[in-house]
Amino acid sequence: MTRERARMAWVLHRAALTISAVAVAFLYVPAATAQPAGCTVSLQPSAPSPQLVGERIVWTATAANCGPTPVYQFSLAGPSRAGDRDESEHERERPRFTMVRDYSLDGSFKWAPMQEGAYDVRVRVKDGFEGAQLASAVVSDQVISRVTGRDAVVSPTLNPLVALYSAPPCNDDAIRVRFRPANGPPDARWTRTNALPCVRGQSRNFLVAGMLATTTYEMVHVGGGDEDASASPLLFTTGTPPATLSIPPFTIRQAPGPGTDLRSDVLYHNLAARPAANQVNLLATDLSARLEWYYDPLASGLIALSASAPLPNGTVILAGRDGHRNLGTNVMREIDLGGNPLRETNIDAVNAQLTARGQEIIYGFHHEFLRLPNGNIVTLGWTQRTIDVGGTPTRYAGDMLMVFDEDLQLLWTWDAFDHLDVTRPPILGEICNGAPCPLTGAVDWLHENAVGWSPVDGNLLISVRTQDWVIKIDYARGTGDGHVIWRLGQGGDFAVISSDASPWFSHQHYAHYQDDATLLLFDNGNTRRVADPSAHSRGQAWRLDEEAMTATLVVNLDVGNYSPELGTAERLPNGNYVFDSGSQGGGLFGQSIEMLPDGTRVYVQEVAARDYRSFRMSSLYRGVRR
Repeated sequence: MTRERARMAWVLHRAALTISAVAVAFLYVPAATAQPAGCTVSLQPSAPSPQLVGERIVWTATAANCGPTPVYQFSLAGPSRAGDRDESEHERERPRFTMVRDYSLDGSFKWAPMQEGAYDVRVRVKDGFEGAQLASAVVSDQVISRVTGRDAVVSPTLNPLVALYSAPPCNDDAIRVRFRPANGPPDARWTRTNALPCVRGQSRNFLVAGMLATTTYEMVHVGGGDEDASASPLLFTTGTPPATLSIPPFTIRQAPGPGTDLRSDVLYHNLAARPAANQVNLLATDLSARLEWYYDPLASGLIALSASAPLPNGTVILAGRDGHRNLGTNVMREIDLGGNPLRETNIDAVNAQLTARGQEIIYGFHHEFLRLPNGNIVTLGWTQRTIDVGGTPTRYAGDMLMVFDEDLQLLWTWDAFDHLDVTRPPILGEICNGAPCPLTGAVDWLHENAVGWSPVDGNLLISVRTQDWVIKIDYARGTGDGHVIWRLGQGGDFAVISSDASPWFSHQHYAHYQDDATLLLFDNGNTRRVADPSAHSRGQAWRLDEEAMTATLVVNLDVGNYSPELGTAERLPNGNYVFDSGSQGGGLFGQSIEMLPDGTRVYVQEVAARDYRSFRMSSLYRGVRR
């Protein structure tokens, strides 16, 4: 459905909608007393209303007489918020705004609505991040369906490997889209997207991702038992990534064979140390090392990207650096698989919150972007403090663990300087060199590189790389005081049970619970390597008894090489293990290595870049198996 035809269909209702829009704008603009005389702000979309579902719109705010450094916050209210069944009639009269971009120096944001209906777009402006709100504006907007009859529609997106599938109104509880190459055998496996609940009279829209370039796919929406399609499949042919993007080569060093988990056939990679604006750092390949998805860094406006793995339902939380910083990563953003921003904050907005709480500021987000079971987001931020070391004032880099709500507002914080021993220096004497730690010259005291969820007690794990420890802190599902419950590793609180001469991990990555009592991690082995220059990195699983305070090494697999930095450890559904040995050959390449439980290699994929994290998945919609 073209925009021109859509506008013609929509104009019949425009008069009534205009009256509604004026009423909404009048009701929800803050009272004039909140807007001092002289300060005004306006808001304008890049395309006039109505826009089509999935169309990327740039909303731009313009402030006048609002001080020398105006900052802008954008929020949305729309069908997904205003129609909740449990709300009272009075509550449904007022839209509930959800923040999509917190206060920033940039006066615009990009939005690609995935549901038709009436929306309100709000901007607030204040002079500086710690200033008071000066003015706001609300503009009503209409988004219309791409579906005009009873048939589904498939449309291209700005990413040539991603399609937008728009299904007509449905009667099932929920539907999803399944897709596969059109020229495959009749019994070829389908890939399934996330499910969306049916809403009376409204289309359901899906981003279809995980497809090879220049390949024709068949796709169809299904409901109920997921086997019987209510419509005929549609065909969609993917394009190719722009030649302006830099994508490193991938090589299969060991092809799939007996024992390989062929159902976990997507490899998601988060590459590192690729700071050029056109270098792709977030991407996915298949088991043949063919590109299936990527995030366009040129369209993102960010460099030095690091991210979570794709979350269930197909979103990614990432951090990067925009033009307002020279070091570190100052923006945290959640995107969909089309690369569209869903919500965003930055360290200036967060630091204003930290300052209001009487806490130290951060100098960049780093390493971890974890969604908790209740939907809150955990990340880490660099901090610094001057420490007296033998009578010499010494600058130390520390860490702030932060928990955010759905509007990316701070709920809970944990400052390592308040809970860990500053007299215990980094094991190998590390100093920050600007990347990833932006505090150049500071002692890299902790270099925390992973946060994990403890399902039994709702506490949090932190991998403390330069201390050779994994610690558990008292989070207690948001009610804890942050004290350190235990320290796992050399010199920690557990007695080790192992026949290995050097059982303890060092400078580890991606520590997380495999089950209620088993901890899985990648042992880079830097400290072992000092004593034994031939030592390799390892994948380890530890069985913890928190009553007896014993740690039993139950898996200790030599990956056959040494990666002094980066890495992940993952257990696949068939029982195999996958380890990302992410920085080999002096940082020239990384490898994703699948191993049987006995240590036999059954698959190896290599990328000509440092690979911070890689994960094996069945699709981009299922998340990582913990």
